Amino acid sequence: MSSIAKLLSILELFSEGRPFLSAEEVAAELDCSIPTAYRYVRELVESGMLVRFTGGEYGLGPRIIKLDYNLRMSDPLLKVGQPIMRELSEHSGFDVVMSRWYGDELVDTHRESLDSKLDLRYGRGRPRPLFLGAAPKAILSTFPKAKLALLFERHAADIATSGLGPTFEDFRSALHKIRRAGFYLSKGELEAGVSAIAAPLFTDDQGEAVGSLALIVPTPRLEFVNLERLVELIREAAARTSQRTRALISG
Repeated sequence: MSSIAKLLSILELFSEGRPFLSAEEVAAELDCSIPTAYRYVRELVESGMLVRFTGGEYGLGPRIIKLDYNLRMSDPLLKVGQPIMRELSEHSGFDVVMSRWYGDELVDTHRESLDSKLDLRYGRGRPRPLFLGAAPKAILSTFPKAKLALLFERHAADIATSGLGPTFEDFRSALHKIRRAGFYLSKGELEAGVSAIAAPLFTDDQGEAVGSLALIVPTPRLEFVNLERLVELIREAAARTSQRTRALISG
């Protein structure tokens, strides 16, 4: 790993459960000398990526917040999707969440909320399980065979636990059914008492989704709603978001 890669990997060491680190802890994690770790964190402090607190520990700095703002302002899918999500939330009466697939991570990037009492476990920037819930299954259903094979090789146990099948052929078959339907309905897969209906999002015509839109519905309310209408709404919103994003990117 190059020096710049090691330096940037320090940012990945911080988490919700581990918000502060000392240079000695960084050295242990990176398997480098303490003087080298101090040099790395000093460079990150100077760039604004880290801040130093009294007592010698370090935490994420203000530059991270600026970068997050720039990302939100420059992301074409988010720029196009926000007003559509707001409209859908107001029309349906339910929260709408956008999720994005980045490499081997799935994160929520935006939520339009009408129910402040609905406390979801996952929010913007917090990685989600790759195979549980409506969002990842709607996205995975569009992936090509080779990409699915790599995922199955790395995560076979998680895939089986998620209900997508113990073999690769079972995995592909389950996703093919979701692909044909154009959406996926999950009931309590990610959080107890919470259901979601998700449809894939696309930024080009290659047929591989980069994210999803999902309507979040408290499970007890499913028996009182017009499910077919909600499916129609989320599929239409996802299609409109994808179409407008492609048009924006192509200029």
